[in-house]
Amino acid sequence: MKNFLCLLSFFISVNLFAQEIHDGLSFSVTEFNFPKTENWVSHVDTIEATNTTNQKIFLLKQKYSREFEVRFPASAIEPSKTGIIEVVYNPSQKGKFNASIPIYHSASQTPVNIIYKGEVLSFDEFADVACPSFSKPNLKPVEFDLEISVIDSATEKPVANSFLEITKGEFFTQHQTDENGNFKKKSDIGFYIVLAEHPGYKSKTAEKHFNPKNHKLTIALSPVEKKIIIPKKDSIVISKKDLAPLPTISKTDFSLADYKKNNIVFLIDKSSSMNKSDCMPLLQSAMIHLAKMTRAEDRITIITYANEAKIVLPGTSGNEHEKIINVIQQLKCGGKTEGGKAIQTAYKNAEENFIKGGMNQIIIATDGGFNGLSENEEELMKLVSEKSKQEIKLSVLAFGQNRYGKAMILRLAKQGEGFYEFIADENDAHEKLTDTVKFQSKIK
Repeated sequence: MKNFLCLLSFFISVNLFAQEIHDGLSFSVTEFNFPKTENWVSHVDTIEATNTTNQKIFLLKQKYSREFEVRFPASAIEPSKTGIIEVVYNPSQKGKFNASIPIYHSASQTPVNIIYKGEVLSFDEFADVACPSFSKPNLKPVEFDLEISVIDSATEKPVANSFLEITKGEFFTQHQTDENGNFKKKSDIGFYIVLAEHPGYKSKTAEKHFNPKNHKLTIALSPVEKKIIIPKKDSIVISKKDLAPLPTISKTDFSLADYKKNNIVFLIDKSSSMNKSDCMPLLQSAMIHLAKMTRAEDRITIITYANEAKIVLPGTSGNEHEKIINVIQQLKCGGKTEGGKAIQTAYKNAEENFIKGGMNQIIIATDGGFNGLSENEEELMKLVSEKSKQEIKLSVLAFGQNRYGKAMILRLAKQGEGFYEFIADENDAHEKLTDTVKFQSKIK
């Protein structure tokens, strides 16, 4: 799965993931692309089918080849509601593939084709028994003991009570090693990212594909070198704090005479990991607080991402408060995090609504998980930096406790010449976003 996570990046054409409207049903994605995948293990892909008519629509079950398993909603999709189609694609051999399945529904006589493209370089040796199956609901997943050891890089002695954050896809857990520097937990097959930290040592991240035969990882932490800095005589030592706290600004005044017009594209993580009390509810509160303040000359766009990017509010005048708030209140979580490929969609919309002489920016709202990058991370950072020079800044609203992911999004904010704000509670939600937007758009 390593290359699957690494290469499903923002460089894949956005059109592959754009929604398709077909005779009353809007499909969130109709093509899945898996270029050059090592250690293939099949998984469940989800497709959102939204009914845009005023009639019930039934998805019609079909028989498919043995390489596909498909599960449809149990009942009809009501008007304005969304049903979830689940697909498992299990290629039978290595090499390139280009396969498709037709999806029929009651509002049309022609199907929508769901396309799978890619190349399998190798299968995980346990792929046959690890793949999910709708036809065998009682099939037990392959589990094994994942073992992690943390040692001192110089002495090779165990580092007891080290902090560990283990991330797989959008999900992460946080743990601590025992007195012997070891940690063990039941796990399943897949690609994991492990962050290790301990006071007095440099943090270190390791990536590994785990399975029952390849289930151990040792992380060697390097002690922090203590540097003594002696200022030169008559010199002035200036300490610059990155992304320092913003000054408090009155919210009663947001006049065009004092503040630039704002073009804000919200790129919102709506994956399952955001479905916590310290994530999505706080984000909604922060955005509603800002929406009540925006003006007719401001532009607000809202794009969500999980399995794919979806524009839920095209560029809208800031004085349409009720419309904007209604979209914010309907945000729901579900799916896995694929943030990298959503950034192109955000930049495209920021450019379409660009305000010359105004404050143009993308604001990513996430709990820290940001998959679809890895080996292409440096190219993403370069893209963000180049766009910032074209007067499209990138900022971040962070939620939850994902420490590994936060290192990534903090770097994104710096490259984008934007801000990074951690929203911890309701007070933060009511203060930080609005204060920051006003601070950035203040006419000097």
